[in-house]
Amino acid sequence: MKAKKENKSKESDNTSKESKEVSQIATKADLKAFITDVHDKMLKDQAAPVFAMAAMQQVMSLENVYDLLDNQSKEILQEIWVKLSQSGFHLRKPPLLFGESEA
Repeated sequence: MKAKKENKSKESDNTSKESKEVSQIATKADLKAFITDVHDKMLKDQAAPVFAMAAMQQVMSLENVYDLLDNQSKEILQEIWVKLSQSGFHLRKPPLLFGESEA
């Protein structure tokens, strides 16, 4: 019983850590590091698709997302998006990543 409580507290610590990382994204390098981490976790099946979807939502709602996105970051986010679609999410392609014509 005690071990379950410890695991729950560790999980909540990890969740708050992830949230802090997203809110601290201020540079292109910060963004790339965050989305690369999400991408790697998805490829290794270390994170559920819903985790990646939540991360994508947070990234795409950053105030300065247009300033932070470069071509390499867009490619990583597009790969995450494709993996999410393949996992069963029914999503429309965001114009931010795929352009207006493909939305």
